Amino acid sequence: MPRIVSRVYIISLLIISILSISVYLYYDKGNPINIYFNNKAENFFKLETLKLDGRYRSNKEQILSTLSLKKDSPILFLDLGDLRKKILVVPWIKNASISRKFPNEIHIKIEEYQPSVIWEHKNEIYVLDDQGYHIEKVNKKDGYDDLLHISGESADINVESLILALSQYPSLKDRIDYTKFIGKRRWDLYFKEGVLIKLPMGDINDALLELDQHLKDYNLIEKGHKKIDLRVKGEISTDRIFKRNQ
Repeated sequence: MPRIVSRVYIISLLIISILSISVYLYYDKGNPINIYFNNKAENFFKLETLKLDGRYRSNKEQILSTLSLKKDSPILFLDLGDLRKKILVVPWIKNASISRKFPNEIHIKIEEYQPSVIWEHKNEIYVLDDQGYHIEKVNKKDGYDDLLHISGESADINVESLILALSQYPSLKDRIDYTKFIGKRRWDLYFKEGVLIKLPMGDINDALLELDQHLKDYNLIEKGHKKIDLRVKGEISTDRIFKRNQ
């Protein structure tokens, strides 16, 4: 019996000692043991490689400058959440994940905004995504010829519905040279053939369906029509007379 008590006593002392040391090491960051191991970790886990994945249009130099990471910096104690907040302010970057790859690498995976629209407004040019988000202001349109070009007050906050509607009619979208948002309420489409399409206010799906059918059935553009007006629901008028049975 005394042996059992003695063994229990010794085990209890060991547990208490281990817990005491653990608490001491956790709360006393300046103790010699913590300092020793922290120094060892800092010396071993130093930044040697910064890997960027998913970067296409965002500026690499701006990313590096924003992060302010230096070679041989200790990666063990870097605040990855803070680094992520910094990188998200860089133009074109929609989302990012940052991780450590031991012993000496920081890995950054970037998701960029996808450009869909060029908006010209008050002598300024903006690149937008398909929801109208302002990705970046640019000096010229070069390199963005394949994007939808829009203009007009409030065109940016109304372009999402236009893109969704046009996505159902790719043959119409391919004809568009540029578009204008008129009076903050409706769109005019300018085709590459020099034809003006006037769309109604509000939902434009029915108007686009009617336009698509008339262009296919009556060859309005090939017959020289330069203005097609769809502003009145259920009606279509042009700058020339055409017969539906032609």
